[in-house]
Amino acid sequence: MNGDNILKKCANFIWFAVLLSAVFLFDICSAQQEITSNTKELQENIMAKLTGKAEISPDILLPNRFSLENRKTVRSYLVNLFKEFGYDPLTHAYSDEGENIYAVLESTVPSDEYVVLGAHYDTVQECPGANDNATGVVIVMTIAKTLRQLENRSKNFIFVLFDQEERGMRGSRAFAQKLKDENKNVHSVHTIDQMGWDEDGDRAFELEIPYEGAVELYEEAVRLQGKTLKIHTTNERGSDHSSFRRLEFKAVGITEEYRNSDTTPHIHKPTDTYETINFDYLLSTTLIVEEAMKILVR
Repeated sequence: MNGDNILKKCANFIWFAVLLSAVFLFDICSAQQEITSNTKELQENIMAKLTGKAEISPDILLPNRFSLENRKTVRSYLVNLFKEFGYDPLTHAYSDEGENIYAVLESTVPSDEYVVLGAHYDTVQECPGANDNATGVVIVMTIAKTLRQLENRSKNFIFVLFDQEERGMRGSRAFAQKLKDENKNVHSVHTIDQMGWDEDGDRAFELEIPYEGAVELYEEAVRLQGKTLKIHTTNERGSDHSSFRRLEFKAVGITEEYRNSDTTPHIHKPTDTYETINFDYLLSTTLIVEEAMKILVR
């Protein structure tokens, strides 16, 4: 009898432990799902305001981010968004018409190293610029918000939104020169341009002229996210990462499959609208880039 009682008690204990573990895992999954849902909602909200789907300020719907007046409206919105996320944003006026916006997230331990994460906020004329490049802005702002929550960061971050990429990458060229002139110790630069189209649903993306170690970094980020997808590498030079590489910074561009035949057909057209964005793909890549940033500051 005593033996039977012991077995029953052991069985009950094991069952209780299994049940408790299941509840714990369910709570973790539920919390993660809520975070993911909130992130997607935030991204949709920012995208709507940048593309004229929703008012960016009272009674103002943006048709594009091309004119000086519209870009000033966008700057004001982005500065306030940085403030809402807990930053003290700065502006970098490099000409009478051009102005970058950036914010610094300091490391939690003494460090003079910086990781730069950026995207351009302007568009061509008569284009809402949802994919090109509100998607990049959305990713930068989302990650700027979440990385503040990291308890330990071994490097500083600069989150920067470039002006006038569509006019010869003027904003990123000026900002790269600023970092050079200030003799900033830049670990690496990561720029995002077009990340909202995934017609074949494979969640693949491209790294443009990746610096040594960048491919391995993003492969590790994909693995830690529990995903299985293809990372392509290309020699594409037509975006902001090139501004930094020309000054010998370690830089990489991140984009949808621009050179692998799965990119938006709406580039530089009035049809580059909110409705064309694949928000699941945008979120998927956001989480991978965020994971890569976390790896860099462990």
